[in-house]
Amino acid sequence: MASEKFRLGIDLGTANMIVYMEKKGIIFNEPSIIAFDRDSGRVVAAGTEAQKMLGKTHEKIILIRPLRNGVIGDMHAARELLKYVFGKVEAMTERQLSNTVAVVCCPSEVTKIERDTIIELIKSMNIKDVFVEEEIKAGAMGAGLDIFMSRGAMIVDMGGGTTDVGVLSFGDIVLSRTIRKSGDYINTEIGKFVKKKYKVEIGEITSELAKIELSDLRTNATPISNRYAGRDIVLGIPKYVDISSEDVKDIIVPVYEEIVKLISSVFKETSPELSADIYSNGILLAGGGALVKGVDEFISHRLNVPVKVCRNVLTCVAEGAKFLLKNRGDYLVNPLQL
Repeated sequence: MASEKFRLGIDLGTANMIVYMEKKGIIFNEPSIIAFDRDSGRVVAAGTEAQKMLGKTHEKIILIRPLRNGVIGDMHAARELLKYVFGKVEAMTERQLSNTVAVVCCPSEVTKIERDTIIELIKSMNIKDVFVEEEIKAGAMGAGLDIFMSRGAMIVDMGGGTTDVGVLSFGDIVLSRTIRKSGDYINTEIGKFVKKKYKVEIGEITSELAKIELSDLRTNATPISNRYAGRDIVLGIPKYVDISSEDVKDIIVPVYEEIVKLISSVFKETSPELSADIYSNGILLAGGGALVKGVDEFISHRLNVPVKVCRNVLTCVAEGAKFLLKNRGDYLVNPLQL
């Protein structure tokens, strides 16, 4: 008697890698980062432990983010990170992955070569049955949308490396567009801004912390200011710098204006019938970028379309994988009825 298949959904996020397991839910959620010994190539740390090392290592350790802009940028590092991930999954479940079906979720505009690369990489982990699906399709279902109805829906997934906008109807993607401006881009811009204005250099973790704590797109938001530690670029000594929510707003508004332009361009290519459905049902926001205060108000005001933030912005893609595992992405089969 054949053993029951092991079913996994993998969200290959630029910022975090999330793994969903059928009947158990989210079983892994850690940063997509790995540390190597520079001389031997041995893995020193990965995931959460590697993230703690950012900006604090000596020259013998190299930190790598294998995924950039939603695709694999370093094949060796990606393979080692996946070994770490699947090793933890096997330890948690006490099962081997040889009898596994895996769906990998990635941005909509990855090329066929990039998709084939992802499939081959996962297969090299002894997982023989692998298929790739779009993040926005998984995210919509994970957020609770029934995309199999004759009703158009739009989702905007603002992740770490990319922002994806997709229109869905009758079980599949009608239209999608991607820009490589999202959370990581904002982190970099905050670091550049602080260095230029305050002559203080702050680290990657600090930039992200400032983004999380100070980002606010509300029109009536009360300005706040937080103190962060960095290095004086003139004197080379540690120094505190006060960063305000107004500083961060000046940085994030142009990024979200670009996202609004992206949504607008998708609307221009969407049929009037589907546009009417979206106007009625509203635009759904997902991804870490949807956690910014007032983002729904910001986008809705500019497009004159209702906007709402899904309840599980960080995990909806991985949670939507459970539906894709049921129908293998077949738009003719509604997994909600299986």
